[in-house]
Amino acid sequence: MPAPSKDSLCAWLAHTTAASPAAPAIMEEDRVTSFSELLAQAQSLAVRFVEFGVVPQDRIVLVLPKTTDAIIALFATLFAGAICVPIHPQWPAERIESVVAECSARLVIHGDTCPPRITDSRTGTFLPWPESPASPDSLPVIDDPNPALILFTSGSSGQPKGVVLSHRAIATFVHWTASEFHITSADRIACPSPLGFDLSTFDIFNMALTGAACVLVPSNIVWMPRFLTTFIRDARITCWYSVPSILSGMLHRGRFADYTYPDLRLILFAGEVFSPPDVVRLQTAVPHALCANLYGPTETNVVTWHPVPTGFDGASPLPIGQPCPYAEITVDPATGELLAGGDSLMSGYWGHPQETSRAFVCLHGRQFYRTGDRVQLDSTGSYTYLGRFDRQVKRRGFRIELAEIETALLNHADILEAAVIATTRPQTGTCLTAFACLRASTTLTPTDARMYCARSLPAYMLPDHILFIDAMPRGNRGKIDYAALSAMQKD
Repeated sequence: MPAPSKDSLCAWLAHTTAASPAAPAIMEEDRVTSFSELLAQAQSLAVRFVEFGVVPQDRIVLVLPKTTDAIIALFATLFAGAICVPIHPQWPAERIESVVAECSARLVIHGDTCPPRITDSRTGTFLPWPESPASPDSLPVIDDPNPALILFTSGSSGQPKGVVLSHRAIATFVHWTASEFHITSADRIACPSPLGFDLSTFDIFNMALTGAACVLVPSNIVWMPRFLTTFIRDARITCWYSVPSILSGMLHRGRFADYTYPDLRLILFAGEVFSPPDVVRLQTAVPHALCANLYGPTETNVVTWHPVPTGFDGASPLPIGQPCPYAEITVDPATGELLAGGDSLMSGYWGHPQETSRAFVCLHGRQFYRTGDRVQLDSTGSYTYLGRFDRQVKRRGFRIELAEIETALLNHADILEAAVIATTRPQTGTCLTAFACLRASTTLTPTDARMYCARSLPAYMLPDHILFIDAMPRGNRGKIDYAALSAMQKD
């Protein structure tokens, strides 16, 4: 199928629909939606948005699980020229409200009804979901430099920060994956990642570009390895892209290696370090599939990649690889920090120009993003990840700023000081331990403190353990000694 003439993501959907109107676009359990149905419903909803007064670059927040209706709402937002802000519906209400306020959302779409409920965030006015097709003639023309998504990630200031991705930035990554991995309309791409996670741009927009079918993984089985193993076989998945934690779960607890997967030809993983022994287990279980490690923070999407070589023995870490064709990669010679440039870079942090400025460095007249990752370049031109310069960690692929957890604890009136450390354990991944000093005579318990954090933090950011101590260990300059806390945690 010839490539569409424009790189606006919604133009891709219109182009593919014209070529294959009856082909399945989204497969969700018993519900199958064709490209013509997806396009008609998305454009009708977009017309409703425009009639209601939505203008280009307004923000529409989706508080939705990854369902057919959510993908319809996403494309409708893009067709209306607005910016889509997907939020995980299981986030605490306080965190959702802060994001809605942060981006000055025009509309908020909630998924606790069928069809989803649409409200004007300023007035509370209800906007009905359209029941009949509408002409798309009133929809604006979308240019690829326009913002498409704002993805909110953990922020070291204690508040989530919004990464703005343009149509062009997302299209750059998707074009490459479609070409490099030969994705076609014959593929069935699994969709395990939530809408607010940058990995989901792979499955949704490859569907729009190539005509592949998006097969939605039920959210209740994503972290249930045995059910997931069965799903991949029964749904005849050909392409899989997820965080390594999900794959490790299937390898260790899902009996993944006990079965064959004749349809599964591509397994991509990104978002966190994949244990080398588990990479060996994966390659052994599906020797016919191409397995590849993709690397890049949300701010850059994927900028390097490394196919797992045949016979990888797991004796050393798997490299993050070599630059993608559209990426410019260099290393700060003074620090070893990886700097990433190219067409997949974010436009900036929503509403925070100073933080955006600090995140970039200009080299040779071009912008490079400071990843905060230490890397090493080997003789073959591949990069190996060595660790972080800051206190950011990954858990199930989600970015976590430990300072944000500390801020949540310190907001409690009975907590005087708080410090959080992260440790990595084989098979179980990242473990978060919080230490806190309390006011005298308080009756606060660790369970109470964890429940308090749950009011503002998503589940993946909640500490596994909260330990109350009399005083924080400190170094010579009076700063908290995190190494001493790590030793205490081991004891």
